[in-house]
Amino acid sequence: MMDPSSSGATRHAMAALIGAIAVGQAALPPPELPAAATAELARSVAASKAHRTHVWRDTAPLNADGTLNGYIEIARGDRRKWEYDMARNARVIDRVMPEDPGGYPVNYGFVPQTVSYDGDPFDVLVLGPPLAAGRLVRGVIVALMQMEDENGLDAKVVISPVDRSGSAPQRLTAEDERRIGDYFKRYKQHEPGKFSKVPGWAGPEAGLTFVRMTHAFFRDCRRLPPSAACKVREPPAG
Repeated sequence: MMDPSSSGATRHAMAALIGAIAVGQAALPPPELPAAATAELARSVAASKAHRTHVWRDTAPLNADGTLNGYIEIARGDRRKWEYDMARNARVIDRVMPEDPGGYPVNYGFVPQTVSYDGDPFDVLVLGPPLAAGRLVRGVIVALMQMEDENGLDAKVVISPVDRSGSAPQRLTAEDERRIGDYFKRYKQHEPGKFSKVPGWAGPEAGLTFVRMTHAFFRDCRRLPPSAACKVREPPAG
């Protein structure tokens, strides 16, 4: 979770990014991982060492054909809030969502080998009907859902899963944006002191840029002491 002591520069960059995407502009994600997130990354890496192979630690985020790997934590329609336990290398139930807002409106999970600004893996939303949770899927990036909560920037990449023919049949419609965005605006309404906003959506290029940045954080920031923010000097290409 993000520490309130995160640098002012990072928060300013996040605010600028949120505003840019809200009006449809292209923008790069902030290149600095807050100190609290760097510390959480170190804890996650340490916890994963109990396993010879580990889904989050050992799975590449992107494949040679340009598709993205996403691990599904929560199937569409499930009210149980599953989260990935790094030490167990498996999902665990964190809580059950109230009847309102209800079950998740989309398959929900994370991109392996990434860490986002709150210290958790970067979130992925997988379009289409409910998919079995606890497994990896390959998909084509179709969008980025911009989101902000009490911890700061919490954007999510959106993918269409690839079928057996190699095509990605799911499309993000205006109705999908409304339905999914409305849920994530309301899903913290019963939690005191918490909030969430969905300022807007951006295209696949923005989604890929966030994936590359959060992978760069995973790759580079785990080598540094977890007591300070970690800055990626040059934003990843793509």
